[in-house]
Amino acid sequence: MSEGLQEEVIMKKLLAALLGGLVLFASVSPVSAAETPDEWWTPSASPQGDGWRSLFLSDNSTLNREPSRMYARDFGQDGTPSPTFHCATVDSPKCVELNHITANAFLQPCSVAIATNCIESFYATDSSGNRIDAINPIPYPADALLDFKGDDAMNLPTGGAPTIWNIPGATHGGSGDTYIVQAFTSSHLKKSVNSKVGSEKFSMNSMTVNVTPVTLINGRYVRQIAQDSTTSAPGTQNGVRHDSADEWRFCAMIDNGTCAKRQSFPQGFTFGVKVRLQQKLSGWLHGRIYNPNVSISINAKLEQIIEVSASPVMVPVVGEWFRWENLTADIQKYILDGKVQGGQGWHETKSLATGNFQEMISTSGKSSMDILALWIPQVQDKASATQSTWTFYTLPQWEMTNSNACIKDADDLVGFVTTNAAAYSAGPPAFNRELQSLDYKVIAPHYTAKGEVFKGSYDLKIRGSIARCIYGFNESPIQASISILADDGTMQVATQTVSEKAGWLSLSANGFTYSSPTISAKLTQKAPEPVVVAPSATPTPTPSPVVTIKPAVKKMTITCKKGKTVKKVTAFKPTCPTGFKKSA
Repeated sequence: MSEGLQEEVIMKKLLAALLGGLVLFASVSPVSAAETPDEWWTPSASPQGDGWRSLFLSDNSTLNREPSRMYARDFGQDGTPSPTFHCATVDSPKCVELNHITANAFLQPCSVAIATNCIESFYATDSSGNRIDAINPIPYPADALLDFKGDDAMNLPTGGAPTIWNIPGATHGGSGDTYIVQAFTSSHLKKSVNSKVGSEKFSMNSMTVNVTPVTLINGRYVRQIAQDSTTSAPGTQNGVRHDSADEWRFCAMIDNGTCAKRQSFPQGFTFGVKVRLQQKLSGWLHGRIYNPNVSISINAKLEQIIEVSASPVMVPVVGEWFRWENLTADIQKYILDGKVQGGQGWHETKSLATGNFQEMISTSGKSSMDILALWIPQVQDKASATQSTWTFYTLPQWEMTNSNACIKDADDLVGFVTTNAAAYSAGPPAFNRELQSLDYKVIAPHYTAKGEVFKGSYDLKIRGSIARCIYGFNESPIQASISILADDGTMQVATQTVSEKAGWLSLSANGFTYSSPTISAKLTQKAPEPVVVAPSATPTPTPSPVVTIKPAVKKMTITCKKGKTVKKVTAFKPTCPTGFKKSA
């Protein structure tokens, strides 16, 4: 089995574990969207009885579930994974016995003890351009059973808790200045069975960086309990147990007795995060931010430094419940065909009409877009809430299989696409050879929860060298234009900005509407003007000098008299002296 295919299986299984292994054990009360900020909105708990269905689509809906942890499993020749077993270290019995180790880690702030695979800085910039560095990072939760120590020799990050920081003066919607930073990474190591890790190294396959304003509140909260195959629900390889009695889904993270409750971002601020990685990530970034500034560099220690600064964006959330008999025929068929993925509820009946289940899907990728398209008519093209969001992700290599070779074969991070759509194509825009355009699909409800038309945003940053590679351009300046094609085939009007600076080509479109438009960016380059070489003029021959030969002039002799005195004067033009007269 190829390494790329095995990685795809691993990542899909991980997502299935995060979503599919979730069962809501404790009953929670719904929060009314009409009475609370959208950041606090959560879908209602599953109604009692059979035959209830829901789709929950929200960014980072699993970040408050999955803790740092290391676990081992076997992968057979066909790529099928075995049950999973937690490990305290790579030398734990199951991590020695089995051939594949996964390390999921929330990165910690950089320090003397943690010098790489860490958060180098976190900051905000106010409307006047003043940078405010975040201070006092504190782990939250304070500690967990499955945290693990990193090892630079094998590129293993330290797996700890997310950190809550203070940004003085950046007062959020909860009247505080506390923000949680969740830089979540997933790394994998392959080795021989029944052997300790030797020269093998972990390979970091994905990273998510998320910033959320939070306020700590007290309540009947219980820290999430990670489960492996020895304790998870039947039929699942791992999962997370939720025992909180109070509503916890609006919590960015949970500790025993407290919840880091999400708040709205303050107006007029941008936020930035800089991470330091021992292993260079390559490929593509995507996320939920607006007008990002991106810097990707290599320091003197050959570590990759990724810094992103941007404004948060408002992103629609979907999550209403419906009775089976009120579902559209397309959704009913989708369920009965066994296509429902992971989520919350009873997995044994999720493909039956009598099932009580809420499917939870990621916000990016073709599958998520197709599922949301099924539900758009069901929810009457209207969002349940619109939440302020600041997050970005790396794109796994297996999701770039069909990308243009100029992007796929690059050995660095080469582009970044961000949008406020509910679901979107996570990868690079597809190159439309016929139209010579970079096409990108997005989808979202047309209306907000308040019934207002939801306006879209789209930002594309791509290295100028990669854009030139795709189009076969030279180093001359590039011109670009963006068009928005609505799902009914009409062209939309949007505000556009295009620039090329410091090696990055930036394109932005804002103000268009949903449900599922196609965004097309067309790049052009003026053909170099031909150099016109003026024909050489036929030289005018220099005339040879004409020599006029004058006849030689002979001297003459005249006779001059004065009285009796006579003189003869000889010259070319003889004249008589004063007083003398020429005689005949």
